[in-house]
Amino acid sequence: MTTVTSTRSVAPFYVSDAAGYRAARYAVPLDQVPADFFADPDGAWTWAELAEAAGFASDAGIAIGALRRSFNGHPAGSAVVTLNAALRPYIAIVECPVSFLAAQSA
Repeated sequence: MTTVTSTRSVAPFYVSDAAGYRAARYAVPLDQVPADFFADPDGAWTWAELAEAAGFASDAGIAIGALRRSFNGHPAGSAVVTLNAALRPYIAIVECPVSFLAAQSA
């Protein structure tokens, strides 16, 4: 059996919105991100706000969790947003305003 390693980049595509959310989209498989989908992300947010910050429609069947540990410069507790679909081409890491302001001041 041959193991195939992904050659996709883990370089993020950053976007920010007026509410202060900073999101980075990654074209990586979900298993490469230390996500816990039983945990709530840090900060003040709503389901719809995180979906919008991630660039996904809230009615598209999204899943939201939190980073168990820091990942690619994002602090632990940042939101992890992905689609509930067989093919998940993008994972969005959303740093909520409280989360990244605390990290910047440290």
